[in-house]
Amino acid sequence: MAETNDILEVAKMTISTSIKCNTVRGFIGWHSCDNICMDMHDVLDMCEDAFKRERYQESLEADTYVLVSGVKLASCADSSSGMLTDVIMRAFELIDLSTQTIAKLDAAMRKHALSLIIKEAKKKAFDGWDSWRYELLEKAVCLCDEKLAAKLEKLLDIFLEDIENDYMPEYKRQEDTILRYKLHRHLKGADAVKDELYANLYIREMCIIAVKDATDARNYNEAEKLCLEQIKKEDGRFYRNTPEDWNNILFDVYMQSGITDKQIEQAKKILLLGNEGFWDVLKRLYQSQGIWESQKPILLKELKQCKYSVCYRSVLVKENEKKLLLEAVTENPYNLFYYAQFLVMDYPNEIYELCANYIREQCAQATDRRLYKKVCKDLLQLIKWKGNATAKLLVDEFKATYPRRSALLDELQKVEKKL
Repeated sequence: MAETNDILEVAKMTISTSIKCNTVRGFIGWHSCDNICMDMHDVLDMCEDAFKRERYQESLEADTYVLVSGVKLASCADSSSGMLTDVIMRAFELIDLSTQTIAKLDAAMRKHALSLIIKEAKKKAFDGWDSWRYELLEKAVCLCDEKLAAKLEKLLDIFLEDIENDYMPEYKRQEDTILRYKLHRHLKGADAVKDELYANLYIREMCIIAVKDATDARNYNEAEKLCLEQIKKEDGRFYRNTPEDWNNILFDVYMQSGITDKQIEQAKKILLLGNEGFWDVLKRLYQSQGIWESQKPILLKELKQCKYSVCYRSVLVKENEKKLLLEAVTENPYNLFYYAQFLVMDYPNEIYELCANYIREQCAQATDRRLYKKVCKDLLQLIKWKGNATAKLLVDEFKATYPRRSALLDELQKVEKKL
């Protein structure tokens, strides 16, 4: 391993060599991009080792070099695998680790670290990548005293000078507002800049900060009010897999408040919006009140009536409610073969009949060998479920109905060998 005082030079040599070796005719494909990313991860490993040895400045310099290299790569390489994003996120984590540590050290080290971050943030590599530019500058907030803060705000002013010609000026204004607020909060404290926060609640991140502040202060009514306003503003939009969806945030507020009735109400709402993860949440809440068995059938009925059938079926699988699941797939054979695996042992005849009808429809619509193979794949699955008689009936039916489909007949012969 290289000595830590040489880590920046090693980083430069490693990354530049990797880029050169993985560039083919001026282009970096996704596989080549992944190779470069693996080398970048190796460099970040060295940065982390340097940090552990308390070589904070050296680590920070190399971290930022990796970050800027990653941002440049994002503009010219096929980074669709997602590995480059992992590199950039890890670089940010290590930069944050270094700045948080340096913030506790002497003024000279803080000034040097801030100057480094400002220098890197100015680079053209970040043009078109404003979110990453502002995220880098955010890592410098903890380094600032009044004097250094003025230096940082001067840079922010420069970034805003030509904002009207920017591709997304409103987004850039919001990033600027958020960063300035965090800087002012760092210098003056949360209470002193509360008006600044509430003046900008139209920005999602600012409102999330306000909710967190209210929750931390045990002002749950205020936190609830803020969430409900945002839910109304978003007019029913719900991003069930996003923890920072307002419905999910509101549930967290109720959890911290300890008000069980509101937890149940909100958990039920989120479940009926299609987030099956809240089935277990509701189950625990009802069990704590001793009313789960009486509430379960009511909840299943409501869930069936909502428009999120996949959520309903997932719950039925989880709860081993096979009779209700059979009713659901009988009414709508969507993704039949997936759900049939949970039912075929208990309801073989019903499943064979459903599968037969489905396979008939698919065969009638099939027009080429690729689709015929899919039909025969379903027939083979039916045989695995011991539905040989049904499968044979279908094979004979298809041979009689489609005698001129030579490709189909060819594929059916493979099925007959398994009967």
